[in-house]
Amino acid sequence: MRNAVSIALLSFVIMAVITGSSAPAQAVAEPSPALQSSLEARVEGEPGTAIAVGIIDDGKQSMYFAGSTGNARPLDEHTLFEIGSVTKTFTATALAAMSLAHQVKLDDPVAAYLPRDVSVPSKDGTPITLLNLAEQRSGLPRLPTNMDDVAGRDPYADYTRSDMYAFLSSYRLTRDPGSKYEYSNYGIGLLGQALANRAGVTYPALIQRRVLDPLGMTDTTFATMPASDPTAFAVGHDLDGQPVHAWHFRSILPAGGIRSSLADMLKYLRCNMGQGPLAQACLLAQQPRADGAPGHRIGLVWENNVQSGIVSHGGDTEGFHAFVAISKDREKGVVVLSNGPVVGDVAAHVLVPSFSIAACPKTVPASDTQLASYAGVYCNAASGITFTVASGKRRDTLDIALLPQPFATYRRIDADTFSYALAGATFRFVRENGRVVGLRLLQGGQTIPALRLDASGKPVVTQLPPEFPAAITLDPSTLAQYVGSYAAGSLTFTVTLHGDRLYVQLSGQPAVPVYASAKDRFYYRIVEAQISFGRDAAGKVSSLTLHQNGRDLRAVRSTL
Repeated sequence: MRNAVSIALLSFVIMAVITGSSAPAQAVAEPSPALQSSLEARVEGEPGTAIAVGIIDDGKQSMYFAGSTGNARPLDEHTLFEIGSVTKTFTATALAAMSLAHQVKLDDPVAAYLPRDVSVPSKDGTPITLLNLAEQRSGLPRLPTNMDDVAGRDPYADYTRSDMYAFLSSYRLTRDPGSKYEYSNYGIGLLGQALANRAGVTYPALIQRRVLDPLGMTDTTFATMPASDPTAFAVGHDLDGQPVHAWHFRSILPAGGIRSSLADMLKYLRCNMGQGPLAQACLLAQQPRADGAPGHRIGLVWENNVQSGIVSHGGDTEGFHAFVAISKDREKGVVVLSNGPVVGDVAAHVLVPSFSIAACPKTVPASDTQLASYAGVYCNAASGITFTVASGKRRDTLDIALLPQPFATYRRIDADTFSYALAGATFRFVRENGRVVGLRLLQGGQTIPALRLDASGKPVVTQLPPEFPAAITLDPSTLAQYVGSYAAGSLTFTVTLHGDRLYVQLSGQPAVPVYASAKDRFYYRIVEAQISFGRDAAGKVSSLTLHQNGRDLRAVRSTL
C-alpha cells in the first residue's frame, strides 16, 4: 500500500477516559459549493472515477460526491472503496480494545501469539512486541523478500500465512526492536495475524467482532481470496485514468485489505472523534508514543503531527486512495475516498482551509527556447500535480519543479530521460508522432503521468501512449533457460520462473516480474530498467546485464 500525500498534523494526549453509547443522529451542515466544485474539477475528464467526502464539524455532518463508480451502480454513501493502509488503523483499534479488555498487553512479545514452530527474530536479547509492530518500530522490513509479485496486478493475493511465518523464521534483525521507525506492511500484517490467533478466529472475524459490529458498520467487507461480494464495489483507476484490477489479500490483509463505504467510515470517524461505545479504544490507539515519520509522532499506527495536532492516516492501492483525519480538539474530522484521484490535499483543505486543493493552471508561463521540445507545463488532473519544465544551464540538463516546490536540475541520462540521483527521481518524456505530449515521473517505486498543456491550458492529447512496449510471449522452454543465479561482486541476481512469468530478485530485495521485449531481452515495469541475457559460444545463457540510469551492471551465471 502506497502512502498518501501526508498533511501537516499534531500530537494529542488523552486526558480522561471517554465512554458512552452510540452517537446521536448527526445534524446536517450547510453544503460548500466551493468544495463541490473542486471535487468535480478533480474528476473532470476522468470517466468512471469518483470522490466521496464525509465531514463531521461541531456535531454537524455533510457528504459530497463527484464522478461515478465506473460500473452500473450509482455513486452514493454505500459505494465500496478499497481503503488501503487505513485498514491498519482498524488493526490498531482491535489491539487497543483487546488491551483494554486485558486479553493482551502492549508489551507482550509477538512470539506469544504465534505457533511454536515459528522462530521470531530478536536483537541483543530484545524481542519484538505487539507495541513495536503497531508503532512501526519492529525492525522488520516494509515488505518480505519472499513475495513473488510485488509489482503485479494483485501483489498480495498469493502471500499466505505459511509464507509470512517462513519469512519471519528466516529473517535476521539489523537493529533492536523499538529503536527506529520503518513503515512496514509486513509488520502490521503480522500484528493482525497474532491478534487473530489470540482470539482464536480469522482476522476478518476479529475485526467484525471488535470494530464493525460495535460501530454498526454494515457495508464494510474484506478483499479476501476468494473475493468478497463485488456488486457494490467501485472500479479502481490508476493515475492514467485507466481501470485496474482490484486487489485481494491473504496474510497481509490486516495492513490494507478492508473495503468500506462513506456511510460506514463516518461511523468509524465518530469513534475516532471520541464518540460511541468504542471511543476509549479508538482514542487509546491515537495516543502518540514514539517518533514516526518526519514531523510526526506515532501511536498505535495513527500519525500525530507535531505542529498542527491533527491525527491522520492515509491509504493507497493501485486504483484507490483514502484519507482519514481528525483535528486536535476532536471537533472536526474528515473521510475522503476515491477510485482514482488522489485525495490527501482534499482532506488537508477540509481541516485547514488555507491549504488549497491542487488544480491545473489555466495558462502556461513563458519558458526558455533552449531544449524547447520539453519546456512548458505538465499536469496530472486526477491528482492536481503540476510540473513546470525549463531549460537548464547546460545543454544536457532541464530544470523541473513540482509546484509549489522550487526547481531542481535533472541531467539527461538517455533519450528523453532526465534524472536527479539525490532525489531518486527520473522524468521520462513521452512523444507522439515526434512531439513531446507528456511525461512520467518515476520515484519511490511509483509512476506519475502528466499531460503537456498548450498555451490555453488544455492538454495537447487526451491520454499518453502506453508506458511500456507490448510484451511478447516466449515459450516455457526458452524461459527456463534463464533460471539460475548470477553474481556481480557481492550482489546476486536470482532468476525464477512462476507459471509463464520470469522473476528477477536482487540481493535483499523482493522478486519482481520482468517482461520480454525480444528473446534474451526483458524490461521492468516497476522501475525504468531492462535486463539482457548473454550466451556463450555453445548458445547457453551465461550472463545477465542490468541496464539502468545509463549504466550497465553485468553478472555472471553461477548456478543453473
